[in-house]
Amino acid sequence: MTAVEREPRADGIGAPHRGPPTSAHRGAGPHPRGAGFSALAPPCDARDVSGLALGQPALLPDPTSRALAFAAVLAAHLALSLWLPPELAAGYVEGTRIGWKLLAAAACALAAWSLRRGDATRSFWILLGAAYAVLALAEPSVGAAALGEDPTPAALRAAALVAANALSVLASVALARACLAAGRELRAGWRAAGAYAAAATAAAAMSGPRFLRDASDALAGAGPERWATALGGLADAATFVLLVPVLRLALRARGGRLVWAWAFALSSLAWLLFDATRHAGGAAFAKEAFRTAACLLAALAALYRRDVAASAGDGRAVATLAPTP
Repeated sequence: MTAVEREPRADGIGAPHRGPPTSAHRGAGPHPRGAGFSALAPPCDARDVSGLALGQPALLPDPTSRALAFAAVLAAHLALSLWLPPELAAGYVEGTRIGWKLLAAAACALAAWSLRRGDATRSFWILLGAAYAVLALAEPSVGAAALGEDPTPAALRAAALVAANALSVLASVALARACLAAGRELRAGWRAAGAYAAAATAAAAMSGPRFLRDASDALAGAGPERWATALGGLADAATFVLLVPVLRLALRARGGRLVWAWAFALSSLAWLLFDATRHAGGAAFAKEAFRTAACLLAALAALYRRDVAASAGDGRAVATLAPTP
């Protein structure tokens, strides 16, 4: 890849410059990057459409205020679900359960729309948004309204759950591949093996008991939904393990351009904690907290990712920065 040279502006973001290098360019020195990483961003410029570059930090909005707003929404939702009388709380929780998933789907669509076609992470956001949309459609009340049948046929709901979890795994595979392409050092070595082993152990500890119980119930004839929930636990565990190259790359990044990766990692962790509390007695509040947090964190990650594209101008009009072979 040939980087387009850019003249530095007063705000620190380079403007396109297609003339010969000036003395300022010659004195800038080589582009800073860790050994084994491709030059994903040109010198004197922090713009990165793929969101995976390790160069200069981009001028991004402060993520703290948005994170605090999402935390306030979560706290208010949980407080209201406890304050409402039981006859109203059930309908409120069911309605918001659909709403949070649709919010995550819409935010992922916004993140994908902010990126141009061919971007390294665009397919991840498309697949993740589709997964949340299908999860919303799999809710019993949605199926009953769409089909005019109450309850929704178990086989249809199970198929929707399996499809949603398959989409989430495919999304994580696409993201992991993009990160592995951006950082050659992430592909092998004892540190990578140790990180994968630790992630797999943690995922098994959180989702393993639920998977064994669901699989046992399914084998005993509990119905197709048990198979779907068992596969859902495996999908959550796989998604968590696939985060290893993503977080290893995020640890090497500077300036917060990969803050969206940390938000998505917390979303995946929340889904695993939801799995861990699914069959715990008296854990309805914890399950609602983890499920809502997972959806809100996915939406937050998508908005952060959109901020990265916006900080580069119009992300849909800027050339994609891809790793060199």
